[in-house]
Formats: sequence, structure tokens, C-alpha cells
Amino acid sequence: MQLYKAELDVGIATLDVATARTFYQEVMGLQVLPATSMGKIGTTSRLRVGNHVLKLFDFAKPPERSEGGTDKANGMRLLAFILDDLDAVLARMDAVGHPYRKLALPDNAPFRVAFANDADGNALELVGLLRPAGDRLQARLQIGLTVSDIARARHFYGELLGLQEEPEMKLPRSMGVVGNTRYGFIAGKTTIKFWSRGDGLPIHSGAPGRRTGIRLITAFVDDVDVLHEELVGRGVTIKIAPYDFEDSARVMFIADPDGNWIEFVTSKTPSAGAVG
Repeated sequence: MQLYKAELDVGIATLDVATARTFYQEVMGLQVLPATSMGKIGTTSRLRVGNHVLKLFDFAKPPERSEGGTDKANGMRLLAFILDDLDAVLARMDAVGHPYRKLALPDNAPFRVAFANDADGNALELVGLLRPAGDRLQARLQIGLTVSDIARARHFYGELLGLQEEPEMKLPRSMGVVGNTRYGFIAGKTTIKFWSRGDGLPIHSGAPGRRTGIRLITAFVDDVDVLHEELVGRGVTIKIAPYDFEDSARVMFIADPDGNWIEFVTSKTPSAGAVG
């Protein structure tokens, strides 16, 4: 999978795009980009996170409301932001009465962590670097999944997509994940990380417009048609085969073992894509 944009983009479906955009712009401090059209299905508000784009989907047909949180369902459940200015973000949260909690870490840890929720209740992990990286670090976003089967997820992202696996990371027991372990894979410069919360959780995945929440990962690749042939040969579930989106992009959608949708785009411009 040859990426021509090293950082992945992420899409969130919301019922109130204005409130969601205000939170990410004024509280999180992200840069607003021009909105784009999804044709008859709606519009997309866009914000920049390093070299990533966070897309807020405003669907013409409102999606089903879904509760956020890594412990509520399997699916895309968390966004982690790597910040130079964690104190400033938390100060803005204090100013508007937005709750968060800090994670207890050793004094010698190279970063600090706080957890919060966005305006729609999606889980956010805020990682503050003690030594600001500035423009040297453009990979400012990680995508967190709660998965139903760790082995299947590792096989999909490692063997079928061919991503490089990171060393396993032990998490505090207070995080409540099975085996206190987080797994991660690198797509370009973006980390896709996941854990299990055990049996019994519903699976809240599927098409981006189905329900609210973190709904879509977008990767820009050199040739979506070549990738399609490779993934079909590996038995990957193709949700929508490659097609032309207007005159700007060639687009394909696949699903991981829990039904999370991943969009692959071959385009002349990094902002193009079927859903923004």
C-alpha cells in the first residue's frame, strides 16, 4: 500500500456540525479549511491537524445517534491528538467548563496525557509533548479502535494491509482493556491503535452515514485500482469497488473485521474524496 500522503485523514459524523466545528476550532485550536460537498448526501467541514484533515460530516439524512466512549462499543472509538500546547487546550476547556481528566504518569515521562470528549461525546486522548516539536512533527493524530478480536485485527492490519506493527504497549490497569495491552500499526506516519474490552460489546461500525461518531479513515494511495486487485486477492472485504468521484478522484471503500470503513483515494489533490 503505497501512500502518497503520509498522514491519514479521519471522518466524524455529527448531528450538529456547527457545534462540533466550534469545539475543534475554538477549544482544540485546529485550523478551519474550506468545506467540501458530498453531493446529494451532504457537506463536509474540514479542519487541519498537522498534515491530517479532520472531516466533520453533515449528512442530509441524519444518522442514528450513537454514544461515544471506548467501553461502549467495538469500532472507531477514540482520536489521540499529539499537542505542543496541552496546557493551552486544557485552559480553554476550563474556560468553557468542558470536563477532562489527567492521567497519572511517572515524573520522568516525556509527555503528559489527558482524556476528554468532543461535543458529540467521542473519546479524545490529548498527549502533551514536554518538548514542543513544532513543524518538525506533522503526524499529530492517532486513531483508536476497540476491537472484538485482537488476533483478527492484527492479521488484517498487519498481513492483509501490510502495515508495520509497533511493539505492544502496556496500559495502566485503570484503562480497563483486556490484558492491559494496546496494539498499534503504522500507516505512513499515522498510528492505528487498538485494544479489546472483552466480550459482549455491540459493534458500531458500517457506512459513514449510518450513525454518529468516528466513522471513516481515509488514505491517499498511488493507484487505487492496483490496490483493489491486491486486496481482493487477499480476501479483504470490499464495500465499494473503485469508481470515479466527479472529475477529481478515484475512490474505493473497504472494511476491517469489525466493519470499520476505510476509504482509499487516488487524486490530484489531497482534499478530494467521496466523503470529503
